[in-house]
Amino acid sequence: MIKLTMLVKRLPNITYEEFDQYWIDHHAPLVASVQNVLNITRYVQTIPHRYPELDKIIQNGRQSQNFVFDGMAEIWWQNLESMQKNRSSPEAVKALNALMEDEKRFVNHTQSVVWYATERLIISNTNFQTMPLR
Repeated sequence: MIKLTMLVKRLPNITYEEFDQYWIDHHAPLVASVQNVLNITRYVQTIPHRYPELDKIIQNGRQSQNFVFDGMAEIWWQNLESMQKNRSSPEAVKALNALMEDEKRFVNHTQSVVWYATERLIISNTNFQTMPLR
């Protein structure tokens, strides 16, 4: 598996609520609509729970920094070949451009962090529930 992970910061002119609503109600369906064109296996949005007292406990115990992002996005592909497959096709280029243009409406790219990685699965419990798109 290869995945793209992005720690996301919202644009400064929108509230967290506006950011989150746009991300789940507009951007997520857009990603889903190009899943087959881009060979995407999985797409996940992770949002902070917004309980600062719990964050402080764990951060103080580890002497770590505060989480300063508005969320995290992950996109999986089966392998590097699957990710790169058809990237230069007109349909894939159009899909990638549409995703980037849409991100400009709610993501502050200069304050976000993005990277490709290979995942190491240590524990997997397949009995968990995922949240469907609204």
